[in-house]
Amino acid sequence: MRDRWIRPLAIVIGSVFVTSVLSVGQVQFERDQKHRLSQADGDPGFDTLPGASGGPVTPGATGPADAPTGAPKPGSTARPGSGGRPGAPGSVPTGSIPTTRPSGGGKIGVPDFGLKTQGVTATSVKLGLDYNKSGCGDAGALEAALGPAVVGDPEKAVKAFTNHVNDTGGVRGRRLSVVTVDDGGLQCPERNEAAAIEMVDQQKVFLAMVGLHDVGDAVIKRDVPIWGGRSTKAEQRARGFGQFQLFQDADSDFANWASFGRNYLGTNGTSKRACFVHPDTADFNNLEKIMVAKMAAQGLKFEMFIRYADDASTGQQQATAATIKMKGKCEQVWFIANNFIAMVFFTNAAQQQDFHPLYTFTGRTALIDQQLGGALLQQDQWANAVGLSPRIKPGDHPKEGNCKKIYEKYYPADGLSGSASVTLACVSILTTTEAMKRAVDLTGQLTANSLMVGINAIQRDFYWEAHVPMTYTIPTSLSQPFDFTGYDHQTVVKWSRQAQDYTFPEYPRYWRTFGPGGSGGEDLRAYYDDTWKGATR
Repeated sequence: MRDRWIRPLAIVIGSVFVTSVLSVGQVQFERDQKHRLSQADGDPGFDTLPGASGGPVTPGATGPADAPTGAPKPGSTARPGSGGRPGAPGSVPTGSIPTTRPSGGGKIGVPDFGLKTQGVTATSVKLGLDYNKSGCGDAGALEAALGPAVVGDPEKAVKAFTNHVNDTGGVRGRRLSVVTVDDGGLQCPERNEAAAIEMVDQQKVFLAMVGLHDVGDAVIKRDVPIWGGRSTKAEQRARGFGQFQLFQDADSDFANWASFGRNYLGTNGTSKRACFVHPDTADFNNLEKIMVAKMAAQGLKFEMFIRYADDASTGQQQATAATIKMKGKCEQVWFIANNFIAMVFFTNAAQQQDFHPLYTFTGRTALIDQQLGGALLQQDQWANAVGLSPRIKPGDHPKEGNCKKIYEKYYPADGLSGSASVTLACVSILTTTEAMKRAVDLTGQLTANSLMVGINAIQRDFYWEAHVPMTYTIPTSLSQPFDFTGYDHQTVVKWSRQAQDYTFPEYPRYWRTFGPGGSGGEDLRAYYDDTWKGATR
């Protein structure tokens, strides 16, 4: 199965919808880079599988009637840039936006982030969402192979969660609408820019929930906010304000993963040697460099790198070749990708070759830490899986099953409530809606600039499902510490073949970074109450 078809947005596999929708997470591909990742001559540790390709990543409408007078002028192309843009004089403290309403009941001033407001009136707000609607390339074949229960119906999923928002008060009285557009996926890149143009210039959406890097970049260049975005801090800083997403940046995620290896898995260069496996694309080759640096900070290094070609037709052959290379050289297999599908091939090949390593991963590889993902892997192999996840132990969180419950309210008997499409529509629509509501509560306005205030107000008190608390930090200048990603903590999960699900051996401890002996874990249960204290109602 092609890695590119299923994205992380935190969480899901399969489907044309998942292919494109949402950087919840956020690791996506960059196809423009044509040259190969440079390798040191004579370095035997880098093994590129046959047929692989890739290269390094080098890191107009007027506003609505209720837009504030301080909003950017129509047609303005000014952006904060790497230094950010200060708030309007006297509106908020420099570099900081309050996250609660003033005690006297007033409203918070709105900084000028250089964003353009459109698609919102006093009674409505319109969002956009892109995915490979036409099934361009092999997306249709992949969808058929995975089956409807895994893939779901993206249009029904979007409709269900849009209806849920409107049936529960809308966006502080505004009726929500979501338009979906065809981005062509990665095999039809000529449609990527067209998707951005349709959403921003034709449909004039307030915010775009994007599924591809090129679409997101094209939208944010037009000064319209996006839900989704790039993986690393450097990429996020370069693109400026207007982006927010689900998983923590790759820099922090990999730092935590490396500390997990040293202080929990006992990774070393002798008896617990590690191989690093990922797609051979420009984006992932760039992430490999970051991962190598984070491992070095822990005094660790990989024994071998396996980069596999993004080609379903040769997937099993590639996995077999890689397994033969790793066998006898690595006791641990570290895996990072857009989704878990490649591990179906790798675990099957390992079983055939009598290779039984310990597998490790983080939750940013979509659905690999979910029951649906683990159950599809070779079970004798996956019984040796130990990874990191932002999930909450089943039965311990009030929002558990929230997405399924909402979907089943509108489509009670179609059998698709556990699908990838439902998960993606749930996280993207509910999270963006929450940010919009908080923007109205705090500022009295719903504009692209006030949206940043609403995002910043999500401080360990919002859940779309049973997951760790989400926290965003949106300063008035990018010279200040910022965090455009919601998740920061993960806990240990181990696959149980008997239970056909993951167990949580360290719960309720969650880590940003593992200290010696697994120290440094936090108990997050005190934050499971998601009551928004700044609400006006």
